Amino acid sequence: MNDRPGFWQRPVTAFAVLVALHFAVDFYAGLLTPLPEPTLTRHLHTNIGRIALLIGGWALLVNAVQPLSGGLLPGRGWPLLLILGAPAAALTTLIGLTTSWWGVGALLALSGCGIGMLHPEAALAVHGLGGRRAGAAVGLFMSMGYFGVACGGIVGGLWAERWQLQGFWLLALPALALGWAAWRARVHCVPHAIITAPAAGAAAAGPSFRLVLGTAIGVAVFMTLVLRFTTPLLVRRFPEAAAQGWGGAAVFATGLTGALGACGWGALADRLGPARILPWLCLAALPFLVLLLGVTNPAWAPVWALGLGATVGSAFPLIVVQAGHARGGSHRLRLGLIIGGAWGLGESAFMFGGQFVNRYPPQDDRPVTWILALCGLLLPSTAALAWRGRQPPATPSTPQG
Repeated sequence: MNDRPGFWQRPVTAFAVLVALHFAVDFYAGLLTPLPEPTLTRHLHTNIGRIALLIGGWALLVNAVQPLSGGLLPGRGWPLLLILGAPAAALTTLIGLTTSWWGVGALLALSGCGIGMLHPEAALAVHGLGGRRAGAAVGLFMSMGYFGVACGGIVGGLWAERWQLQGFWLLALPALALGWAAWRARVHCVPHAIITAPAAGAAAAGPSFRLVLGTAIGVAVFMTLVLRFTTPLLVRRFPEAAAQGWGGAAVFATGLTGALGACGWGALADRLGPARILPWLCLAALPFLVLLLGVTNPAWAPVWALGLGATVGSAFPLIVVQAGHARGGSHRLRLGLIIGGAWGLGESAFMFGGQFVNRYPPQDDRPVTWILALCGLLLPSTAALAWRGRQPPATPSTPQG
């Protein structure tokens, strides 16, 4: 009699589906990155200001939903979100079916809720399935999210260049298949998705959640501003050199090495602990930022972006693992604040930065350079927070007697 579980009952299948879900929802989010101008301004017959409000509000909703769901949903969560998340995220592909600003806004709001609520739920499941290898498991899970955003940006840009939004809804079909796969793999029934509270002694030995959250905010704000402003920097500095294409390549390069680096650093963190690696990843990014700011040929930007992705761009999965062992708040709330709250602040910083850049002529690259230079100040301060968040070694108990 064969007692081996079938394909859909194996934990590795559930893990693979969860990783694919993260790739998919971030892919559908990344589709919108290259579309605001001119695709959406023409499609909705409006100006870039209203489009920025639409996309910026959607990005904030995605990130705000994560801590809200972490705090408001019951402690056992709502694992059914793992099945509904990808089809809900795919609603971004339906924006070509309406020319109403409010209609597009409604579609984005629904997709944003699906994207935001899936992240902490899936991260909990992956963290539990990873067991002692949680660092490598969460690293792979988070890295596929980065890669999904990068791939979504490329696909969205190429599709819009060739067909605008015509047939854009066809990109939703894989999400339906993935929802079916999530149901077959029964990821919503994975027992490990319910993370129990750590023992009192382990909780007392963990790092302060406030320090971990501060580290997450520093990394998220830095990465958001670098990813959002690299292309404007190149377009303003090299207006005749296909700079927009090189900017897209730089974003993709950051996502690619961020995905690969997250897996490698996550495996190393399982041995050494995240806090021993995070400070050095932040500091190692400084030379690549300096090289990016001083670039004299847009073709070099993707090269320096590879370094940014392999260093600070790979740091966030380690922070997610660290948050799982931190002191303060429920596990789900901590993950929601780390994944959603930190990146939400990054998007807010981008919106303020955009208003600052808008005060200068379109050919002036100085305001973008200043913003990215200020980002460099975040790296040593974030490294200091990560260093302070080191978990003290457990002290072995000695028998009394």
